[in-house]
Amino acid sequence: MIFRPVRKLGLLTKFAILGAIPTLILSVMLGKTLQASISHRAREHARDEAVLFSHLAVEPLISEAGVASTLSATEASKVRSVMARDGGRSGVTGVRIWRRDGELAFTSGRVRHERPVHDSAALGSAFAGRSGWSLVGSGAADLHVFVPLRLGQADQVDAVLEVSMPYAPIAERINEESTELLLILLAGLTLLYAALFRIVAGASNKLRQQVAENEHQALHDALTGLPNRTLFRDRVEQAILAARRGEAHLAVMLMDLDRFKEINDTLGHHNGDFLLQQIGPRLRHCLRESDTIARLGGDEFALLLPNLQDPASATRVAEKIRSALSRPFVLEGLTLSVEGSIGIAFHPDHGTDVDALLQRADVAMYVAKETHNGHEVYATEDDQYSPSRLSLVGDLRRAVGSGELLVYYQPKVDLASGEIDGVEALVRWKHPERGLLAPDEFIPLAEHTELIKPLTYEIIGTAFKQCRSWHDRGHDLSIAVNLSVRSLLDLQFPDDVARLLEEHNVRPGWITFEITESTLMADTWRAMAVLKRLSAMGIGLSIDDYGSGYSSLSYVKRLPISEIKIDKSFVMNMDRDENDAVIVRSTIDLGRNLGLNVVAEGVETEEVWKKLAALGCNMAQGHYLSEPVPADEITQRGGARLLPDRSPSDLPGASVGHRDALAGL
Repeated sequence: MIFRPVRKLGLLTKFAILGAIPTLILSVMLGKTLQASISHRAREHARDEAVLFSHLAVEPLISEAGVASTLSATEASKVRSVMARDGGRSGVTGVRIWRRDGELAFTSGRVRHERPVHDSAALGSAFAGRSGWSLVGSGAADLHVFVPLRLGQADQVDAVLEVSMPYAPIAERINEESTELLLILLAGLTLLYAALFRIVAGASNKLRQQVAENEHQALHDALTGLPNRTLFRDRVEQAILAARRGEAHLAVMLMDLDRFKEINDTLGHHNGDFLLQQIGPRLRHCLRESDTIARLGGDEFALLLPNLQDPASATRVAEKIRSALSRPFVLEGLTLSVEGSIGIAFHPDHGTDVDALLQRADVAMYVAKETHNGHEVYATEDDQYSPSRLSLVGDLRRAVGSGELLVYYQPKVDLASGEIDGVEALVRWKHPERGLLAPDEFIPLAEHTELIKPLTYEIIGTAFKQCRSWHDRGHDLSIAVNLSVRSLLDLQFPDDVARLLEEHNVRPGWITFEITESTLMADTWRAMAVLKRLSAMGIGLSIDDYGSGYSSLSYVKRLPISEIKIDKSFVMNMDRDENDAVIVRSTIDLGRNLGLNVVAEGVETEEVWKKLAALGCNMAQGHYLSEPVPADEITQRGGARLLPDRSPSDLPGASVGHRDALAGL
């Protein structure tokens, strides 16, 4: 036997049932109450009629002596005459007069159910001075009202007049009034129920619509209407389960729009939003009905391709997407070309759960962005989040503040004088098991965690302390420290730097912060605000690796910088590659014309040194001059003067001895 699940009752049905039950109960209760009230009033009215008949028609006709035993013939005749004349009009069918000893003094007309006085509570109540009534006979046919009679001068009951009245007319009147009121009550409650039902029905419909809307909003992106991260994850999970049953392949793809932030900053966020709204339809035309496209946030989109015949199908879809995006977008009359970087991860090759597939598609996407290849399939060698890397993060967390992070210093030499004009602070990690690690092995890990902030402050604090020490020894050296994008986006950073300067008694003019062009792209206006505050404090600012990034002249013009450092990729080969030489020469001319100090990185040979000196470059830095060395080696060399016993003409490029002396650092 197949048991079908019982369908849950809707809100409106529940109200209809639950609302009807108390309404009916209330109707019955009110009906009963009203009927009892009407019955009570009808009986009270009949009693009042009997009392009035007793006091006005009967009581004046009898005397105290007459009720002592049996009414006299005269009194009895008068009572019967009154009965004949007024009884019918008052509804009285018979009367009896009871003496105090419980015996009858008079009986007239039709009186049912004669009883001794001790059997009637109403009779006893009348002798106590309070009129009462009772229903007697089969089916409560008659209403008997007992009225106390006070015939003498004393305020005492001398006898009780029992007035018999037919109850049927009273009961009929009660039923008529009760029925009428009950019908009115039922009509009113029905109208109330109908009105409430209508209100609840409207509220229920609105609530269902709101629930559906909330559910849609919870699972879809508000801007584009595409599935959001939650719905995308659910669909990937379902696709994984289906793939396991059918042994099919599926692909998860992540796409990030290249240079989308520039569009936002240039044309405004409203145009950026309009562009994002157009991306979905473009991508949908490249996909099958069974495929899913979602917006995860910002300019990041995700795609699910289930039931793939082969991995090459996903790469073909990626190429179709890039082709679709290559068609121009029009924003505010401007024709824009938009590109995307796509990362691809396959199930089960690259992961067997949602998190693994998303993480590995993300790794592949950033490789595609860095290599400008458009799309990349996940490769293990590109993944910085391998188990060994995760272990290294744990070690780094312990290393910060424990003394394992060392600061080395690489001299920056004045090409005109051969003197050390300053140094660049470079961090090294003395790992207890892996030995001395270069920054490239752990700084990227720190930048992807919260460790970059305490690590940066530890390096700055160490550099400031060393700078103070050198100046106390008479070595007039400046120190340059590299900043990460996290520092440039931290509006609290200038205040923290000011605190460290005061703590170590270091002048702002002794310090230079080096930034790369790529760090400025994260949030240009926020970074600009931080840099302007640092410059206002008197700290020097230098663009590091100039020429390797976007090389925007507008940044050079707008930023409060005092120095540019030519990227070593151009400097190292300028003696062999004419194009590199032209770039270096142009950069030096640019810096000179803008009044900026120009530093050449990556000086590896004497020939490059001489060419830089001939081009008028201000300073040089590289292995030809010195490797990064501990602070005490800089101190032992006497600080600023590399070779104090030689004249400037003997120094840069004049002899191999100068290079050897520098290499000793």
